Amino acid sequence: MAKYNASCNPFGQNRIFFVTGIANACGIAPQSTKTLSMPQNPFTRLTLTGLFLFIASLSFAQTLTLKGMVKSAAQQEAIPYVNIGIKKKNIGTASKLYGTFSLTLKEENRQDTLTFSAVGYQEVSLPIAVILANQTSEFFLSEKTTALQEVVIRSKTPKTRKFGTTSRNPFLYGSAETVHSDDISELAKHIGLNNKPSEILSATVYLRSVKRDSATFRINLYKPEAGMPGERLIEKSIIKRLPLNQGWVTIPLEPYGIVVEDDFFLGIEYLPEHSQYEKYIFTYGAALGGSGYTRKASLGDWEKFVGARLAAYVTVRQ
Repeated sequence: MAKYNASCNPFGQNRIFFVTGIANACGIAPQSTKTLSMPQNPFTRLTLTGLFLFIASLSFAQTLTLKGMVKSAAQQEAIPYVNIGIKKKNIGTASKLYGTFSLTLKEENRQDTLTFSAVGYQEVSLPIAVILANQTSEFFLSEKTTALQEVVIRSKTPKTRKFGTTSRNPFLYGSAETVHSDDISELAKHIGLNNKPSEILSATVYLRSVKRDSATFRINLYKPEAGMPGERLIEKSIIKRLPLNQGWVTIPLEPYGIVVEDDFFLGIEYLPEHSQYEKYIFTYGAALGGSGYTRKASLGDWEKFVGARLAAYVTVRQ
C-alpha cells in the first residue's frame, strides 16, 4: 500500500509537476509516473520564457477598450446614464454621471456596431472599426423632437384604479443581475389598461437587498412589440433613488403628465454605480403564474420567464 510522506515538499524543488508528478514525489504514486523538469540549458530556458511571454501578449492583444464621453450636440453638455452597447449580443455599459464610459470588447467585436441610446435623444450607431481607426473619444447625440399627442380622459367621474400585480408570494422572488458590474439590469411588467385612456399616477414595485440600502433606477415605459418590450413609449427621463430595505416602493409619476391609451410594459432599470462592483444587486418580489421579462445588458435582448410574474403595478386615473 502506498504511504504518504509527511516530510515531502515537492513544491520546494525546481520542478513543474503535474498532479501525478506530485503524488510520485510524495511516494504515493507508481514508480513509473514521470515528472516534467525544467531544462537545465540556460538558452532553452530563455526560449521557453520568451514563448510564454509571447503567448501572454497575444491574449492581452485580443481585447479592445473603448473610452470616451457622451455629450448633447446642442448644449455640449455631458449626458449621464446613456445605454451603450452592441445590439443582440448582450455586450454593453452605461455612461457615468458625468457622461464618461469605458467598454472592453474582444477582437471579434471589431466588425460590430456600437449603439448609443438615451432618453430624449436620437439613437446613434457607429462601426467599432471606425471608432478605433479615428480614435474617437467624444460622441454627440441630438435631441429628439416628438410631437405631443393629446389624450383626453372622457369619463365624467374619473376613477383611480390599480393595474398589475398588487401582491406577492413571500416564498417566491427573483435575483437581478448584470452581465458586467458596470452595466444595467432591467425588469419589465406588462400592464393592461382595459383599452381606456389612463393618466399614470404612480408605479409600485417590490425590491429588497441585503447588500445596499438604496440604488438608482430609471422608470421606462415601452410599447409592446411581438409580445416583448419594444420602443420607448415616452421620452421622459425618470431617474429616482429608491430604498432597497422597505419592500414595496412607490414612484410618483403624476408630475410627468403621462397619459396613455393602450397597454404597455413598465420597465424598472437599475443604473450601475461604478464604485460598486457587484453582479447581483437586489431581489424582486413575484407571484405565482403569468410571466415576466428581464435583460442584463444595455440594449440587450429581453428574456421572458414563465411561471411567475413581477410584483409590480401602476396606479392610474381613468
